[in-house]
Amino acid sequence: MADLLHELGARITALGSNWTTYTVVGSFLLYVVGYLALRFHLSAIGIATDLSVLDERYLFTGARFLVYLVSSVPSIVLIALPVAFLIWVLDRVVPESGHRRLHAWAAHPARLTVLGIVFAVIVIQFVMRQCFFFNDLLLARELPRDPAWLVRLLLDGTYMPLYFSAIVTACVVPIAILVAVRHVPMEGGAAFARGLLVFLAAVQVLLLPINYGVLIVDKTLPRVAALGGKQPLAPGDEAWLVWEGKDGVTFLVRSDPEHRRSLRTLARTDVTETEILGFDRILPTIFVGR
Repeated sequence: MADLLHELGARITALGSNWTTYTVVGSFLLYVVGYLALRFHLSAIGIATDLSVLDERYLFTGARFLVYLVSSVPSIVLIALPVAFLIWVLDRVVPESGHRRLHAWAAHPARLTVLGIVFAVIVIQFVMRQCFFFNDLLLARELPRDPAWLVRLLLDGTYMPLYFSAIVTACVVPIAILVAVRHVPMEGGAAFARGLLVFLAAVQVLLLPINYGVLIVDKTLPRVAALGGKQPLAPGDEAWLVWEGKDGVTFLVRSDPEHRRSLRTLARTDVTETEILGFDRILPTIFVGR
């Protein structure tokens, strides 16, 4: 018992001595993913800001991304269960000899690495890169026609958490393969293939906060009664608060009856008050609810 307590005390002491390092590394990672998410969010909605390279909002956005990522774990389990059940059924159906040949074929390190490369390329090219088609959405005349499936997800939003969980699961696959072959000596083409898989896995991980920024961050905007409390809206006009920067506040204004949209930025000194009337999912509002 005394040895156990001594070992526990030693581990707690070691953890405390490394806590500063963990905090710095964790904050840096949150900052990087927050930077990617927020910058691509602003590019997607099409506004220019006064954000510098160093801004605390990157850290807050990174923390929001982490919370969203953790909250997607139940959905990941929901996705994994049917796959695990299918594997279990195939394991029962396939004869023992076929099962051994299949296991031997799939367990070959080089072959497994190539399968991981093919899987990562397909996911990156046909799924995770599709968010780059969405730019300047607030002033666009219409949404992109392709990819139509992602446009429907963006407008509806019901299955967006499940979609994000699916791409997180897709990121786990090449990482799991790399873990499985990490101790296997490889030379020549096999070593190159493993290095390529490491690169593709890193690309997938970097694309996660980008997808989060383009598709998820702040797609619900507060609808306001006036611009900054000083400029009343014309009859039939609607306005939403889009961004509060250090020097200015940006509003999206939609004029009636032609539904002309414009972005107006007021100096922060001119914004005396903000009366919020409600919150609207902005893309369905401006592209569907006309």
